Amino acid sequence: MTETTYSIVEAGARLGAIAREVSATREPVAITDHGQTVAILVSPADVLELQELRALAACRARHASGEEAGIPHEMAYRRVFGEAGT
Repeated sequence: MTETTYSIVEAGARLGAIAREVSATREPVAITDHGQTVAILVSPADVLELQELRALAACRARHASGEEAGIPHEMAYRRVFGEAGT
């Protein structure tokens, strides 16, 4: 999955630099403890993409099961603007 790996001790000592590298390159970094991957540091942009993909998959699953997707326009308007549309 990821090419760059740091031990948990080394990652702790270099966390700031590693975090900036991940944010700039969007390349994930694995953190290991006794040779086993215990965490993967990913960029905020990748986390947002993952959240969007999960939301899309959940929406598609609801749609496939026959559940209505979306909300009525009036409800969406109230959520955005806090009042009923005219």
